[in-house]
Amino acid sequence: MKTLISHEDIIVEEDKYPMTITFKNGSMDKFLTYYEENKEVIEDRLMNVGAIHVVGINIDDVDKFGSLMKKLCPKAPAFLDGNSSRGKYSSNVYNASEYDEASIVRLHTEFSYSNLYPKKIFFCCQTPATTGGETTVGDCKKALELLKPEVVEAFEKKGITYIRNLHSGAGLGPSWQEAFETEDKASMEAYCKENGIEVDWKKDGIVRLTQHRPAIRKHPITGDRLWFNQVDQFYPAAMYEEEIYDTLLLMNGGEEDALPMFSRFADGTEIKKEYIENIIQVLDDITIPVPWQKGDLLMVDNMTALHGRLPFTGDRSILASMG
Repeated sequence: MKTLISHEDIIVEEDKYPMTITFKNGSMDKFLTYYEENKEVIEDRLMNVGAIHVVGINIDDVDKFGSLMKKLCPKAPAFLDGNSSRGKYSSNVYNASEYDEASIVRLHTEFSYSNLYPKKIFFCCQTPATTGGETTVGDCKKALELLKPEVVEAFEKKGITYIRNLHSGAGLGPSWQEAFETEDKASMEAYCKENGIEVDWKKDGIVRLTQHRPAIRKHPITGDRLWFNQVDQFYPAAMYEEEIYDTLLLMNGGEEDALPMFSRFADGTEIKKEYIENIIQVLDDITIPVPWQKGDLLMVDNMTALHGRLPFTGDRSILASMG
């Protein structure tokens, strides 16, 4: 097995999770030179380990990060159909998360409810939080191994139906215009048709999107079976506090599948709450926090590793890009 170059200015820690590469006197140019010299090995490690934390390379603003991403992933498509609101700074740079700072963003694989999902996710630290705010990572293969066999069997056999109800400008979560980055219904519907998303327009400009996806996928190169879905994030009874959940149900006429996000098995049957509780427990058990320093880069293979975020205080700013 080929090894990564390591010398007194660059320290490689392959036994850590995530794997860590520390530059003592780094810069974006030095990182790019190192990346090109070790590209085959870095890509192999990223695919198999799932996450690589690069420290000390001073990629700390939108322009630097955008420039880096154009070199690392020059042909990345636009990933539409997002299920959360996030600011967009340029064609390939987003705010990593706009969830409330007191909230935990549980481990997930990006766009795993969709037909088109990124192979890789990149994060960089523009401003670290005062306290907390670590991005978290976890092993998709380990998650699958730790889940109860009956849970794995049920999801592998049945698959998942994801349901989203997107408003047209006023409501909880992103609007359909924000999710698809367009004001044109025809353009949105064409994207949905191409990617196997059922579209059903409701009153008040709400659109119901339905997608049927597997819960477990094989990595296209390693062949590993991976827990690759977002079913727990599409399960309102587990996502919201009881009072909020009851209020949302009341606002939506008591119909759970009228909430912004909802899931059931692809055969139409209800997913047992104890299955979701087992999933949440396993994801919590495999969560590894990645502490941020200004200018750090975190590279994640979106099939091999899950990612999330811990609560924080202060003016945290983490940028994200998908490739």
